[in-house]
Amino acid sequence: MSTHVSESSGTGDDVDVPSATPHGRRSKVWEHFEQDLVIVGDVPKAVCKYCAMKLTCTRRSGTSSLLNHISESCRLVEAEVRVKFLRSLKKKPSDVGFVFDPKKSRQLMTKFCIHAEVAFRKFDDPCFEEWMDSMQPTFKVVGHHTVRNDCILTHDEMKDQLKLELQSLDSRICLTSDMWTSVQKLGYMCVTAHYIDANFILKKKIISFKDVKYPHTKDWGIKHELFTITLDNAANNTGAVKNFLETQDHGLMFDGTDFHIKCCAHILNIIVQDGMTHIHHSIEKIRDLFRHINSSGGRIQALNTLATNKGLPQKACLTLDIPNRWNFTFHMLAKL
Repeated sequence: MSTHVSESSGTGDDVDVPSATPHGRRSKVWEHFEQDLVIVGDVPKAVCKYCAMKLTCTRRSGTSSLLNHISESCRLVEAEVRVKFLRSLKKKPSDVGFVFDPKKSRQLMTKFCIHAEVAFRKFDDPCFEEWMDSMQPTFKVVGHHTVRNDCILTHDEMKDQLKLELQSLDSRICLTSDMWTSVQKLGYMCVTAHYIDANFILKKKIISFKDVKYPHTKDWGIKHELFTITLDNAANNTGAVKNFLETQDHGLMFDGTDFHIKCCAHILNIIVQDGMTHIHHSIEKIRDLFRHINSSGGRIQALNTLATNKGLPQKACLTLDIPNRWNFTFHMLAKL
């Protein structure tokens, strides 16, 4: 029987001891540990193949520590190996006794459609129906109108659940909001609720996402649960908060003295933008240069030729910044 050196404790107690081999190794995790165990202080330990760390392995402790070590802790496990290991944990040992549930499949299809942002028209593709039929002939493929209705129904159900959760909270709710203009020149406003649930887990949920051209009023029933609202430093936001405090029966703590929180990120952006006024003309010249190069495929090709000669990566185009976002300007300048 082979021997191993026990785990060093810094006290000079390291000795060679006979190894032990556990019985009934059915877990996938054993593929990442040495075949034989080592005995350290009368306790059997498994030795990691990658970092040689020794982890307790008894009938009482099980393999939880081994699983956590390979899936998270061990820094010497290659990323590809770790991903493959995590995937193996999710595989079902057998499909014996499987019963197809068309209702569950349709719910999961709706969930996939929302999560992956799949266009509704994709479900009218004849190849999609053929694919589904190859896996489960009894599953009835629905059209894009039905998928759309299922998504809306799922949204309404999740919204009702969230509303009930917010109204039953023992803690207060903090709101954040921002407005912006899309590349299509459309204005949008988003309101996010931040709160701590009954399990003391911090959560954030978008409770409103609207086109500002069509103002809507939505009552979530949480007016008396509010704590703060974080907005940027625009004057209209200050006026809106002031109007809310003066006209609404809000029930805020300290009568709403600390209700309005100024957004730190927006303040930082204002400070940096003010500082960049000293190099404004230089930045404008760089933007003009980027536009000039992007306007011609030949110029992009010439730029990539120079980059190749200098051992630099090629680019499909040069990305312009968003002038009112200092971090985008920083990334644009960093690419020079």
